[in-house]
Amino acid sequence: MRLARYLLVSIVWSASLVVAAPRAGTTEMVTVDSTLQLDLYEVTNEQIAAFLNDVGNRRVKGVAHVEMTSGHVLLEEKDGVFQPKPDAAKHPAVEVSFAGAKAYCEWAGKRLPTEAEWLMACEGPEHLTFPWGHHLRIARPEALRRANIFGDVDGFLRTAPVGSFPHGRSVYGVWDMGGNVWEWAISESGQPRLRGGSWINGKTLAQCSKSNDMGSSHSYIKGNSVGLRCAQ
Repeated sequence: MRLARYLLVSIVWSASLVVAAPRAGTTEMVTVDSTLQLDLYEVTNEQIAAFLNDVGNRRVKGVAHVEMTSGHVLLEEKDGVFQPKPDAAKHPAVEVSFAGAKAYCEWAGKRLPTEAEWLMACEGPEHLTFPWGHHLRIARPEALRRANIFGDVDGFLRTAPVGSFPHGRSVYGVWDMGGNVWEWAISESGQPRLRGGSWINGKTLAQCSKSNDMGSSHSYIKGNSVGLRCAQ
């Protein structure tokens, strides 16, 4: 009897250590350390469309998971089916609320990263200023294109398809942690925060250390530049 009880407890304990596999079709992940995996890319419009088609565009406290009434959203709904707008499938999703980001990550078998986790994945063990190093030079002819930030010198006036900047990867190989779209994270106190800057911001806000929120005095932090990536 004692042996049977021991085996039962051992099975239950072992099962509690098993992490559910991410949902097929969601972004592949990269290992940052033994406790953290992070999406290799920002969540795309085709991925967020699959989520909405499965669970619906629910509202939490009056706010939709994805603000479909925005003129900047890169999705469209036809006959009750969500789909990316033309040529937007591989671009990062925007107009995603904090509740929508959390719900997507849970649907994907993942979760939102904490700010500490996001920062670790961005700056690496050497505490880099940007995911790739300490400098971002965009005006010089010899400058490498590393991030999608304000202006079109980097080749994109608005969002860029995920994975467009191989020279901008972090030391762990994570793409687009600087620029393209802001990414939701969770603060130490459990509050929603935004990391990484976006296509509408300058290079300062693409620094790993920068943290903002939708109520920031920076009025250019709007839904049309806010997306997400997930952790596990």
